[in-house]
Amino acid sequence: MSANEDPFNQVNSAAEKTKEFMEGTYLSAMQAAAQFNAKLLEFARLNNEAVLNYMSELSRVKSPTDAVEITTRHARDQLATLTAQAKELAALGQQATFKAMTPPFKNGGGTRGMS
Repeated sequence: MSANEDPFNQVNSAAEKTKEFMEGTYLSAMQAAAQFNAKLLEFARLNNEAVLNYMSELSRVKSPTDAVEITTRHARDQLATLTAQAKELAALGQQATFKAMTPPFKNGGGTRGMS
């Protein structure tokens, strides 16, 4: 019977390591999704504020020239803002991918680091 126990323990150990790996991967994915969603909400709030400020400025214009100037400035500012936001979201996505690809066990045991 001792000959059968050793393979059983090996399979059991492998199953436990697989379970820990899956838990670590799932937790990493959930953290990354939460960070990404929080960032999206922050960007939505900032972009909505920018639109409200633009509309407020536009409502006070005295001439078509002022309207064009305000619209041009808003478009330029929003393009820069959206570009920066896209870069930030891409960086978050890259970090999540890198985290998911790192080895799940460090120093011979334990679960994936959640830094």
